[in-house]
Amino acid sequence: MHGSGSCVVAVVGASAGSPPPGLEQCPAGCDLRFIPDRESLAREAADAEVAFVWQPRPDWLAMEWGWSKRLRWVAASTVGVDALLFPALVGSDIVVTNCAGVFDEAMAEYALTLVSAICSDLHTTLRLQYERRWLHRETTRLAGREILIAGAGGIGRAIARNLTRAGAHVRSIGRHGRTDSELGWVAPVAELGSLLPTADYLILALPLTDATHLLVGAGELAQMRHDAWLINLGRGTLVDAPALTSALLGGTIGGAALDVFADEPLPADSPLWALPNVIVSPHMSGDFQGWESALVDLFLRQLRRYRSGQPLANVVDKKLGFIPGTGPVMA
Repeated sequence: MHGSGSCVVAVVGASAGSPPPGLEQCPAGCDLRFIPDRESLAREAADAEVAFVWQPRPDWLAMEWGWSKRLRWVAASTVGVDALLFPALVGSDIVVTNCAGVFDEAMAEYALTLVSAICSDLHTTLRLQYERRWLHRETTRLAGREILIAGAGGIGRAIARNLTRAGAHVRSIGRHGRTDSELGWVAPVAELGSLLPTADYLILALPLTDATHLLVGAGELAQMRHDAWLINLGRGTLVDAPALTSALLGGTIGGAALDVFADEPLPADSPLWALPNVIVSPHMSGDFQGWESALVDLFLRQLRRYRSGQPLANVVDKKLGFIPGTGPVMA
């Protein structure tokens, strides 16, 4: 891929009055056009060669597809790109990249924090403190816990490293079964059900694709231990939400720590808010202080590569919906 002459960059979902931090360091020869809404897309960026998608899920990109005949590269500011993979883009020769590598360590720390908190029953302690109740309990050691991580990409690997260092026994699941130099045996996703009965925790760190949509349903939840916890850091629709709510209310599983939901924000009338065995967080597991600057820094490094004719990293296989295992990642 190569850009020559002036290069128009559409910054989708951002305004000139509140630009992404650090974007002023854009390389010479690039003309930034801020596109805050659907109406300004064709008007302001009809000659855009690059689209930097700052807004996480801009549905109007698909609605206005064809707004630039010169478009060659779409750079997502998210790891998951399911919202961008509409048929017209998938069927085109336009390259899509994501921000793989930026959130790995932050999400791994978040996962470790959640498992540690659940083992120590911290969620109950905080509730009892609020109620001014003194109730002594015993905690569970994190060391020795059986943890099953669905997802063997950068985020899943970082989570596995942190939990392994803490003494947990970690197994990983990926698209295909294989032996991995870091993770050991990565079981195929088809074996999820057979691995659930021995897991203390199931952690979801998968992209949303046709193959992973509703991966965990009533059948999988029924195979989990009655004291096992589900932690979802991937996408809300990896899990059948009504089935999960039913399992939590019925005591089929021990609990759930959920950072992502099918409907966001989580509706105020959702029963998940009030359940004592549920931890709800507002899609924040990767949002460390400085994450916006880190995303811009990644994009600018990629943009310099594009302008100098170097191949881009983080290239998504648009049919798979993620970066293949052999694809280069620029953190």
